[in-house]
Amino acid sequence: MIRKLLCPDLLDTGPVNDRIMAVRDGVVNFYILKAPAGLVCIDTGWRPACVSRGFEALGLRTQDVVAVMLTHLHWDHARCLPLFPAARVFVGACDEPTLIARGLTPGQTVEPVGSDRTVTVGGLAVRAINTPGHTPGSMAYIAEDKSLFTGDALSLKRGRVFPFAPWFATDRKALDRSIRKLAAMRGVECLFTAHSGMGQGGESAFAHWHATTDVLQEEVRP
Repeated sequence: MIRKLLCPDLLDTGPVNDRIMAVRDGVVNFYILKAPAGLVCIDTGWRPACVSRGFEALGLRTQDVVAVMLTHLHWDHARCLPLFPAARVFVGACDEPTLIARGLTPGQTVEPVGSDRTVTVGGLAVRAINTPGHTPGSMAYIAEDKSLFTGDALSLKRGRVFPFAPWFATDRKALDRSIRKLAAMRGVECLFTAHSGMGQGGESAFAHWHATTDVLQEEVRP
């Protein structure tokens, strides 16, 4: 009930398409990508038992995760890192890796990643995009140049992009600049958010971000 009230568009655990799956952990989604040589997670969720059940429901194994790309280090995105003992863990270069280092398993490594760097993990190319605002080190990731994972940079309402919970932003102006950076990207087919499900990319979702270079004035209304 609380999930439906707070995050009505959150995805249930299950396949999104033949390459991407969503896992629901309370009021957050994280995503699993099938790479040619293993699984890649965008974030991890926060409750180990719930995340483990999600993997089981999808017929997947946590030990097959070869990489975790963290959008930021908040607990609901990063707490379940120990479930993936063989994963390379990528965090934004402006984040603080020591915040998660104590919880890592011996087989995990932490690798800072800068904006516009493309890393190949399990045979899958993923590009990192610096999106400060929600937190100073927040990152978005785009896989195969068409699937954009935004973390808490933005939310979707009726198919349109808005800042995610701007009252939680460490820097609202930086958050707006980050969304405009994402709006300028071409070829994005799908947007995947952490708390408002997924939607189509392109001009229709970002239309009002192209219209002005000023700070967004429109408020989200029910």
